[in-house]
Parts: sequence; C-alpha cells; structure tokens
Amino acid sequence: MSRRYAHLVLLALGIAPIVVVSAQPTAQEPTPTCEQVFKNIKVFKGVPANDLIPAMEFMAASLKFQCTDCHDPKDYAADNRTKETARNMVLMQRDINAKHFNGRNEITCHSCHGGKEHPAGTPLPAGISLRHERMEAAPKPEDLLAKHIAAVGKVPPVLVRKGTLTAANNETHKPETTPLELVQADGGKFRLTSPAHKASSDGKQVWYGGFPVTDEAAAIFGRMGRAWRGESAFDGLERLTVTGKDTVGKASVVVVRGSRPATLSTEELSFDAKTGLLVRMVNVRRSSLGSVVTAFDYTNYKKVGGAMAPMKVVATFADGEAWWMDFKSATVQDRVNEAEFGGG
Repeated sequence: MSRRYAHLVLLALGIAPIVVVSAQPTAQEPTPTCEQVFKNIKVFKGVPANDLIPAMEFMAASLKFQCTDCHDPKDYAADNRTKETARNMVLMQRDINAKHFNGRNEITCHSCHGGKEHPAGTPLPAGISLRHERMEAAPKPEDLLAKHIAAVGKVPPVLVRKGTLTAANNETHKPETTPLELVQADGGKFRLTSPAHKASSDGKQVWYGGFPVTDEAAAIFGRMGRAWRGESAFDGLERLTVTGKDTVGKASVVVVRGSRPATLSTEELSFDAKTGLLVRMVNVRRSSLGSVVTAFDYTNYKKVGGAMAPMKVVATFADGEAWWMDFKSATVQDRVNEAEFGGG
C-alpha cells in the first residue's frame, strides 16, 4: 500500500467516526454528512461523508502534498495552521465559483497551485527562475560588477555587429530569420536595424519604427540596445545584493539583484563564476496586476577591438516569444556619429 493511501486509511479510521454507517446506504437511508461521521468538520458541513476523502485527495494532488503535510498522524482531527489555511482556501474557491461561475467548479486548487505549495504569482519564461541556492560567504555585489567590467576590457566608442535576427513575423506569427545590424555606443545609444524591426535611442529618447515610444516599450528596446555591457553597464541600479548561485546553460553563476527606479523594475544579473562575464539579465517589471518578466541571455563572447562582446543574444519575453540575435561579425569605430542614433 502506498504511503498516501495508507494515510487515507488512517484518516478514515483515525478521526474516530461519530456514528457507524453503511458504506453503501440504501435508497431509503439518507446519505450521512461529513459532520455526522467525522470529528472537527468546519467547511465540509452538509457535504456527503463519502465526498471527504476524494476532496482531500484532490487537494493533495493539486499541491503535491502528503496527508501528513496537513494532518497530525496521531490525531487527524486536530487543528493546526496549515489546516486553517486549507479551510480558507476551500471557502475562497467556493466564493469565486458562486459569484462568477454559477457554482460550477471552474476555479479549483489546481488552477492556481498547479502541483506546487505556493501559487506562481508571476508568469516566467521557460527556463527562468527567480529563486536561487543560498551561498555561504557570498562575494560583494560590487565586486562581481567590477569583475565583469574588468573581464570585458577597454570599451571602444562604438561597436557594430552584423548577423541575423530570428523572431516571429508580425503577420504570420511564425519565426523568420532576417539580416540584422546593431550599432551600440556608451550612454544607452543604439540603433537596431532589420527588415521588420527598427529601433534606436540617443540615450534619452527611444524610437521604434521611426516613432517615439515611452514607458515600458522604451524600456524593453533599451534593454535590447544594452546587448553589450561595458563600463556604464550597471548605472542606475540601486540596493544591490547577492541572492545566491544558480546554473545558466552549462555555466555556474552568481546572481546579483538590484532595483532600477527609472523603470520601476528589478534586475537579476547572473555572472559566470569562472569568467565573471554577464550571461543572463532578468528584468521584473511591476504592475498593478502583477509582475512581467523578460530575460536576456549573453553567450559566445568574442574579443572585438580589445574588449569582450557577446556574439549571441537571446531576448525572451513573458509570453514565451523570443528574439535570437546571432552576430557573425563585429567591428569597432573610434568616433560616435550622434546622427546615427536619432529617430530617422
């Protein structure tokens, strides 16, 4: 007998039934209710007694719990904090379905929990986690940022990378690969050009398709424009802390979290534990309904003009859509032509 079903037997027998009833009542006999059979019933009053065990099983399956995660195996009827939380959740489920779905069980424990103890309040792109393993004697976040800047090396005034962009077509919504040029300068200046997508910034204003954009749209393209992080890469980040260690691809990383007040967001920066180079940036943007997560992965670093630059950048959005920027060549320029970064 499995552990769970052994516990169910204990539950059925150990709660000390108040009355002895037939397992299969006849048509003339009224079906006993939970409170008539079991002790300490609160939210299942009036519910048929033969519904209690299936209901417990449903809750356990929805949270991937065992019976004893909520019940005291020595006294299944005893109250505790976890049982009280479960009762409140049952009442909430019933209230939602009564008010919005005419009493149908459209919303259940599984709708929110999906096999986890705590519901996922934030939709995360595949492979992205905001929880990391704690570290003993964690390095200072400022040291990790400095190590990245040192690993990148001396930053040229302008970096020009050419390659391909793979992204969903705006009309067909199917991935297509087109030529791409990304010109980047310090101070947030960039120009991204492909047949279907054109974005640029002079470090203050962001344009997309020749039109000025603001707020989160500007921030998203600004993050794309920072597809290479030099000396001023982390300007604007505040309250830095090391949140732990993790793995990105095959790289062991140390994660630094900081707030970015200018965009009402938080950034998590994953640095390769060996090279010190940034391999992932996760941005969490708060809204009145919840948080939106975007992620940028930086791989295939190559030395260009004396500095290390990622030749592959993948931007992944909350809905799972991704932009793959795969650069085949990179050159540097000694001077910045400010006109390149306008909205034209």
